[in-house]
Amino acid sequence: MQYKLIAIDMDDTLLRHDKTISKENIEALHKAREKGVYVVISTGRVFASAYAYADMIGFRTYIIASNGALIRDPDNNTIYESLLNYDSMEEIIKVCQKYNTYFQLISDKTVFSPEITNKFQRYAEWNELFKTELKVDVQEVKEPLKELDKLKSSILKIIVFNDDVEVLKSIREELSKNTSIQITSSYMDNIEIVNKGVSKGRALKILGGYLGIEREEMIAIGDSENDIEMIKFAGLGVAVENAIDEVKKVADFITKSNMEDGVKYVIDKFILQS
Repeated sequence: MQYKLIAIDMDDTLLRHDKTISKENIEALHKAREKGVYVVISTGRVFASAYAYADMIGFRTYIIASNGALIRDPDNNTIYESLLNYDSMEEIIKVCQKYNTYFQLISDKTVFSPEITNKFQRYAEWNELFKTELKVDVQEVKEPLKELDKLKSSILKIIVFNDDVEVLKSIREELSKNTSIQITSSYMDNIEIVNKGVSKGRALKILGGYLGIEREEMIAIGDSENDIEMIKFAGLGVAVENAIDEVKKVADFITKSNMEDGVKYVIDKFILQS
């Protein structure tokens, strides 16, 4: 099979634990691009964070951000966008307040939160890595329910954090009754909420239609729950060795870990040698 597109998750897949990209992975991405293969960054992250990583890679890619709620081309033009509606955001915020748990409202480049906590430190650390002018903006919104009218035209995703997995489970069960939203996770301490039907897999389908590429001509690589749909959708679904078991179960192939240049291994084996 001659693959034409490779979609790659960022954290714990393309990125090492220190949030950098290895020289070996970067070289492999360039070789794939030189062979005419579309490189797609597919992440749960804020778009601005994914966009800024192009400085490390050395070329602009197509980007699927916020778990598939936003797709943009290398020139920053929007191909697809799915904003959370007012009623859904109101319900999610009220449930978070009921459980006294921390959450963030995510737009394309801004993270809004009712309080500044150590969770924001990761955005500051990420920003330090970037040369680009496009960094992740962080804004405190002390009374989010009163600010919803201003925010409703920009929020793509809400992330809920709690170190107590039982609390997260209760929140997830309560919100799962809302048929207009979809819930997934990227780490043990969070749940991520987007519109119903939004996923990295659906975004890959939309992007494939836009580029004229069939699913059989796609490779997708990931490690977490929010990668499952794209791994199932792609013609070749790949899990990194450090992926959770649920991802490995649906993958067609298991590559090396994110610390062993698993992305390079896939490119070498399935793109450069074909």
